[in-house]
Amino acid sequence: MTAPGHNALAIAIDLEWDDDFALERAALAPLNVAVVPMPELRDSDAMSVVALLTAGSRVTGDDMRRYPGLQVVSEFGTGYDGIDLDAAREIGIAVTNVAGYCTDEVADHTLALALNLARRIESLSEQARGGAWARVDTGSVRRSRDSTWGIIGFGRIGQAVARRAAAFGFAVRAHDPHVTDLEVRRHGAEPMALEDLLRSADVVSVNASRTGREDHMLDRRRLSLLKPTAYLINVARGALIDEVALADALDRGALAAAALDVLVDEPPASDDRLLRHPRVLVTPHSAWYSDAAVLELRTRGIAAVVDVLSGRRPADLVPELAQLPSGGEEIGESTRPR
Repeated sequence: MTAPGHNALAIAIDLEWDDDFALERAALAPLNVAVVPMPELRDSDAMSVVALLTAGSRVTGDDMRRYPGLQVVSEFGTGYDGIDLDAAREIGIAVTNVAGYCTDEVADHTLALALNLARRIESLSEQARGGAWARVDTGSVRRSRDSTWGIIGFGRIGQAVARRAAAFGFAVRAHDPHVTDLEVRRHGAEPMALEDLLRSADVVSVNASRTGREDHMLDRRRLSLLKPTAYLINVARGALIDEVALADALDRGALAAAALDVLVDEPPASDDRLLRHPRVLVTPHSAWYSDAAVLELRTRGIAAVVDVLSGRRPADLVPELAQLPSGGEEIGESTRPR
């Protein structure tokens, strides 16, 4: 892949697709910009870079300042906690994300994980392969309609989980300090303080966003509030749960089981306690995935870049940068000389 020519503009991409960025290249073709994978970017190309395309990578103020012509950082995902928004605001760089592109997928995955644990699907499948049919050893299985589902984080995904859980008969409760009680009830859940939710729920799903201010939201003390029969599901961010405390709680039977689509370290070490724990179901950060979600992710992620480079305000500008930065420049218009 060739580097940008003299005075040509470049898009630095830190993404992994199997089609060599065909969709992104097609959308950028009218703008006459080169597409360069980040590992192939040379120091001499820094002056040419006008956009960074990333998926969960950390982008610091120093990273942004390395590229004097940078106009936009496009996060190909929902979470953007790894991007230094204060630096972006100070410099005048747009930051975009693709909020809501996988709401249904993550909600479906949340239900699938919980029902897998509650109905003991994996255990029953193993017993079937072993020839046990009539007297299967399932352990305790509760009816959904006799159970309570507690949701931590009641944004788009939490609300979608609530609709699905209610359809299965669960009594649904939710905790989110940023959503009013009226709004929680409007979406079919009963608002509840976090500690009370943990004490009362049979299934607890973590569907909160990570802001950096809530690392280890579920710490050792809060995990101790769970019922010994409860199931804990995390499809949000690994850092929201103290993983050592969770493994310890599972070891001593303080909760029945956990299902995790996210971990602090991804991929985890082969000897990771939670990855190998007999009462933990782990999926490889795949709750977001469907064919339609991938297409929407790529289409909206690159559309935001095209908007900024074409002088338009992107629809997917992150909320924290929705206001104009100090000095009056439009987001995406660098305050530094080109």
